[in-house]
Amino acid sequence: MSGGGLDAGEAGVLMVEEKRRAAIVAGVVGNVLEWYDFAVYGYFVPVISHLFFPASTPIVSLLLTFSVFGVGFVMRPIGSIVFGHYGDTHGRKRALSAVILLMAISTFVVGLLPTYQSIGMAAPLLLVLARLAQGLSGGGEWGGAAAYLVEFAPPNRRGYIGSWQQFSVGAGFLLGSLTAALLSSSLSSEALSAWGWRVPFLLGILVGGVGAYLRLQLDDTPKFTELESQGHVAGLPIREAFTTQLKPTLLAAGITLHNTVAYYAVLIYMTSWLTTAVKMPRSS
Repeated sequence: MSGGGLDAGEAGVLMVEEKRRAAIVAGVVGNVLEWYDFAVYGYFVPVISHLFFPASTPIVSLLLTFSVFGVGFVMRPIGSIVFGHYGDTHGRKRALSAVILLMAISTFVVGLLPTYQSIGMAAPLLLVLARLAQGLSGGGEWGGAAAYLVEFAPPNRRGYIGSWQQFSVGAGFLLGSLTAALLSSSLSSEALSAWGWRVPFLLGILVGGVGAYLRLQLDDTPKFTELESQGHVAGLPIREAFTTQLKPTLLAAGITLHNTVAYYAVLIYMTSWLTTAVKMPRSS
């Protein structure tokens, strides 16, 4: 240190730490939006089922609405391949910026959709298309954010920094549930069905805009920058995943499948079961 200032080494360490903190914030914000949407949709399934899938039997409407929710999961593996390939070949920063914009726009669109009463069968079809886009972005977000955080972490802190990704998933569910619960407790059933259910989806554009701005300001990960400078960026990463890395790829997919089924059975279906089968007030 000279003249009360920092020497070059200390300044470099502080700069690296600052970039690491920015990477954590940007990764967390994007994940919060992704799972905020899943939580809001799951919470409002009874309302959405009545508006988009009217049927003589309420359980049929409910099952159809949950089927649309599940459509998003069909697209998640595809999203992980598409955006994973893009991130591996063009950088995590670009991939994650594209992912959060896609999620923000598709979430906002759900809030604008006309109902079955207004345009008939076109309403549920448009809802399916929006959920497909959300599932596509969700597949790119989870793995992309995890890779981004871990690649920014020093070798002895990868677990801790990578754990912020899973923390943000829980934070997104909590934010979505709290938003939906607040609306349900403050609005009448008529107001909630007329316009209240749209508000959380429309607000998603704000979180998405902030997340996209933060991600566009970031540098790419040191690991990708190193590979790019050396000319070692993979041309077809998916081929490597299913040839030289087949066992780890299948193992990771199996672990994720098991965890995801249990996770959503409790956090998404339980809310609808309590309000429809147990008849618990939605505000509770």
